Amino acid sequence: MHDIAITMDVDWAPDFAIDFVAERLIASRVRATWFVTHRSPAIERLRQHRDLFELGIHPNFLPGSSHGDSPAAVLQHCMGLVQDAVAMRTHGLVQSTGLLREVMTITPIIADASLYLPHTPALRPVEFHWRAHRLLRIPHFWEDDFEMERPHPCWHWAPLQAIGEGLKVLAFHPIHVLLNSAGFGPYEALKQRVPVLHQTVRNDVAACIFQGEGTQTLFTELVGYLAGTGRARRIRDICERWRTPAPELSGAACL
Repeated sequence: MHDIAITMDVDWAPDFAIDFVAERLIASRVRATWFVTHRSPAIERLRQHRDLFELGIHPNFLPGSSHGDSPAAVLQHCMGLVQDAVAMRTHGLVQSTGLLREVMTITPIIADASLYLPHTPALRPVEFHWRAHRLLRIPHFWEDDFEMERPHPCWHWAPLQAIGEGLKVLAFHPIHVLLNSAGFGPYEALKQRVPVLHQTVRNDVAACIFQGEGTQTLFTELVGYLAGTGRARRIRDICERWRTPAPELSGAACL
């Protein structure tokens, strides 16, 4: 599998940041999956482009979560945001065996994208089974905020593409694309100015946009590449393709 997928962890971004990313994807006709944290007019605008965008859930299971005070409450809240969601990535990549079992038994989620395997070649989805349920776990090999912590971060598509064959799922955050983040300094400065991120207005971010190579650099290169190749996939597309048994594997047994 050589599919490439752009995913977006919304993370309570202001609407103008969501629109900034969405407009560039729409203009280039590039598909993407958005993991939603909250209701907003910009999220509703994403729903108008079902040919391009898939909405999944981004549940926050951390203490003090605004999504709920128990895993079941968090999942119920998030499924209320995106009732037709089939994919999720947990906020903070929180995961456990018990949590995955709960996802499988009380939600219609069939794909989880919470596995981060940085810069790893030859990636492929794997299935997690629990009794009569199964969950396709789809790893991602690049994420903007984690890339900032690497000794030598990569902000260009060509070297990432050259890592090798295999599934390439990239995780972006709208606010980091907008800020062209290459480190956390500008983002933290913005949060000090406006502690509640979704209340940020355009004038708040102008001084915080990084002018060098950063998240937006890679995003722009990747969108341009995918626009030219038509290879962009959503998590739903990968899941539907992978969960169909290959004819040569059907009926195979462990000997």
